[in-house]
Amino acid sequence: MNTLIVSDIFGQTKCLENFVNELDGSTSICSPYPFRQGHLNRDEETAYKQFMDSVGHDKYFQKVVEAISDKQPDLVIGFSAGGVACWRALAAMPIKSTTKLIAFYPGQIRNYLQLHPKCDVDVYFPYQENHFDIKPVIHHLSGMPGINCYRTRYQHGFMNSLSRNFDAAALHHFTALCQYNIDEAIKLKLANRRIKSGLELTM
Repeated sequence: MNTLIVSDIFGQTKCLENFVNELDGSTSICSPYPFRQGHLNRDEETAYKQFMDSVGHDKYFQKVVEAISDKQPDLVIGFSAGGVACWRALAAMPIKSTTKLIAFYPGQIRNYLQLHPKCDVDVYFPYQENHFDIKPVIHHLSGMPGINCYRTRYQHGFMNSLSRNFDAAALHHFTALCQYNIDEAIKLKLANRRIKSGLELTM
C-alpha cells in the first residue's frame, strides 16, 4: 500500500512529517522544494512568496505528475496548492494504480473545474475562503461522478500547525480519516488480488 503526500506551500515540514508518521503502509512526500523545510519558521505570506518566486503552480503540477508516475501510489493526499496540483495531475495522466485522491482546502481548484481526475476524489473545503465563494464551487464539483465534497467547520490551513488557522482537533480527526481510507484501500487491493488469483486458477 503506497500513499503519496503532496504538501502545501510550506513544503516538507516537521508538522507534515508527524502527520505522515501516523499513517500505515509505505508513504512518501512530494514538496515544491528540493530540500526539507523543517528548520524554517515562516508566516503564510512569506511561505506564499517563496512558493510563487521559486516554483509556482504550473511547475508544482509538473512535479506532482512526475511523483505519481514514479511512486505509483494507491492513495494521494494533497494539501492546498498540493491538492490542486494533484487534481490537475490525476486529470492529465493515465491512472495505473491510484484509486483515490483526498484534497484538503484546494482553493485554486476553482480555476480547474473543467478537469476531472480519473479516480475517486474527496475534497474537504474550509468553512469559507477569503478570496472566493466556495458554495458554487462545491455545487459544481458535487455534480461530477466520483467527486465528494465536504464543507468543514474549519478555516483554510487547519491541518498545518504553521498556519494561523491550525486546529489540533481537526488534525486529529482528519488524520484518523486518512488512516481509515488507507485501511479501505488495503482491503480493496487484497480483494482484487483474490479475484485475480481465482480467475487465474479457473483458466
